[in-house]
Amino acid sequence: MNSPTAQLAAFAAQLRFAALPAAVVRKTEDLLVDWFGSAVAGHGARPVDSITRFALGMGPQNMPGCDQPAGPSEVIVRRGRSSPYLAAMANAAASHVAEQDDVHNGSVFHPATVVFPAALAVAQAIGASGQQLLTASVAGYEVGIRVGEFLGRSHYKVFHTTGTAGTLASAAAVGNLLGLDAAHMQHAFGSAGTQSAGLWEFLRTAADSKQLHT
Repeated sequence: MNSPTAQLAAFAAQLRFAALPAAVVRKTEDLLVDWFGSAVAGHGARPVDSITRFALGMGPQNMPGCDQPAGPSEVIVRRGRSSPYLAAMANAAASHVAEQDDVHNGSVFHPATVVFPAALAVAQAIGASGQQLLTASVAGYEVGIRVGEFLGRSHYKVFHTTGTAGTLASAAAVGNLLGLDAAHMQHAFGSAGTQSAGLWEFLRTAADSKQLHT
């Protein structure tokens, strides 16, 4: 049976730049620039500093006397480098402070803050082209928004959709960059979905949890 999940995984795996309308490409470029500005705006925020220190501390370290970057992926707010996973963590946190990135009302979801950090970090690590980065980002947007719309407003009352649907959006973007086939993309969705998290409970005490969601 070709389930909705399988269909979505096949779409994310098979999407290529040639299939993107010119207007979609232009819009994705605008959204990427907008996201980058949001990430820069998060510089100096307390939770961002904490998460960034963790990311740089846990990532690959320079050898003594070596001034080469310690990792392939840039940590924007520190101009340092780390592994793709940890750079994505730091950049996602930074981009979800000012919240001037895009929001999709139907899914109650900020796609940029979960799609672009993961896609950019992996693209830098594997030497992907700009076209590949944009294609992967579109795949992530489509998957995250569709999952968010399915979850609906009742989900949003308790869970932060950017954190929950966002895990699948990130998986779709990275899976597209890595060239996963439809079956492996569906496996990636399963691994992402089982780690989905993000509760609104932090609003009661203003805890520094929100940036961990992304």
